[in-house]
Amino acid sequence: MRFSESHTSCRYHGRSSRLAGLVYVHRISDIRVGGSSQRNLRMFRKLCGDDSMKNVVILTTMWDKVTSEEGERREQELKSSNNVFKPLLDNGAIVMRHDRTPESADNVINYLLGKGTTATQIGREMAVENKALEDTAAGAEFGREIEEILKKHKQEMEEMHRKMKKEFAEEKQKMNGEMAKLLMEIDELKQGAKCVYIHHVCSN
Repeated sequence: MRFSESHTSCRYHGRSSRLAGLVYVHRISDIRVGGSSQRNLRMFRKLCGDDSMKNVVILTTMWDKVTSEEGERREQELKSSNNVFKPLLDNGAIVMRHDRTPESADNVINYLLGKGTTATQIGREMAVENKALEDTAAGAEFGREIEEILKKHKQEMEEMHRKMKKEFAEEKQKMNGEMAKLLMEIDELKQGAKCVYIHHVCSN
């Protein structure tokens, strides 16, 4: 089974279904691992379970897009980061490289075929433990992600409302000042016109 940052899914067909291995694909050319990639990794781990990590290959690609020094530096950073690959490696996963050659692809396949089979955590939870999807570890993780997104959206809306309220108050104050100035100018014009009228009457 192949996993990538853009597609993370596990399928389980019956209690006897088992997998030789799972592959998570990551581009070594990516300058940073953003929030979406970290969320995918967390979901991948919840879907598969720590017991299946010994059957997981984290496959790095796009090595031709970086220099050897840059690629190796990024690889070490990914391996040592608690937000990226370290939790998976600590539970038995390994990192392998794919350099667009049949040999590198064969290395991954041969490694996984040499491992014992495994069953994903979500498969065991749903098929063996009869849990509903939302009650599985992956379902709970998905629920937390939705809550975080909604919380962030709510905070952004509240911030936008505060800004609009502040801008409205400032604009209202500005308009009130301009209105007061206009009324003063009108009053001055009235006073000037009245003086002219009185002067005209007195002259006659």
